[in-house]
Amino acid sequence: MGLVKVSKAKGSSSVTIFQIQDRVNMGNSEELEQAGKDAYKDGTRDLIIDISKVDSITSAGIKALIMIYKLLAGDQGKKSKHVKLVSPTANVKSVLEIAGVTDLIEFHDTLDEAVASF
Repeated sequence: MGLVKVSKAKGSSSVTIFQIQDRVNMGNSEELEQAGKDAYKDGTRDLIIDISKVDSITSAGIKALIMIYKLLAGDQGKKSKHVKLVSPTANVKSVLEIAGVTDLIEFHDTLDEAVASF
């Protein structure tokens, strides 16, 4: 997988980190979705998605983020504390705000801040 680099960090619990390496679009969004499914199957329940290297995201990428959110949110409803986004560029953050993603997923400025929020 070239789009998603996976690592772990320790907050109050074990946290999986996805570092997205490129823009997310129809051509690669399935890779992001599959990474989310694989991480969940492997026991991930708290996930940070670092989008600092993402210069654009399409509706297919937003769909992948929402699928991962729903997978980890379970029955918690709005603003699940199990998925957090880190360091969006101004352009990507604007797109995610318009799409309503910010109503569901917390944003943090730094990876350390996101890890500490768990």
